[in-house]
Amino acid sequence: MKRLTMRNQQREIPLVTHALRRQTQWLLEHALAWPEYEIGIYFINSKRMAALNERHLSHEGPTDILTFDYKESIPTGEIYICPKVAEENARQYRATLLQELARYLVHGLLHMNGYDDKTPGDRRTMKREENRLLCLLHNNG
Repeated sequence: MKRLTMRNQQREIPLVTHALRRQTQWLLEHALAWPEYEIGIYFINSKRMAALNERHLSHEGPTDILTFDYKESIPTGEIYICPKVAEENARQYRATLLQELARYLVHGLLHMNGYDDKTPGDRRTMKREENRLLCLLHNNG
């Protein structure tokens, strides 16, 4: 089964998800080449992200992305992204909102593909793979 759900559940930042869905589909089908998956991607407001961040990681305030990998026989999970935080980060890193959101999508999918970012070495490895996939996406997606 190949199931991708993408929903914009926030109103803080105007967001059209067509391009993001197309990019995510390309990543799943070509870059990651997953034969099956069940992925939910949800764009949520700052308040809801802060609540999820507190509940699951015991961190205060909103974060940019949270990934929940359900460790099934096929890649299965949910990715929650806060466009408000993404917009702030995009300004800081001199990127467009779409570029920043694409980075978060890649980051979340890499978590579901077994990557971690808990140690400095893991973060470097994950960042290299993010950059590689973003380059592929830019050239093909």
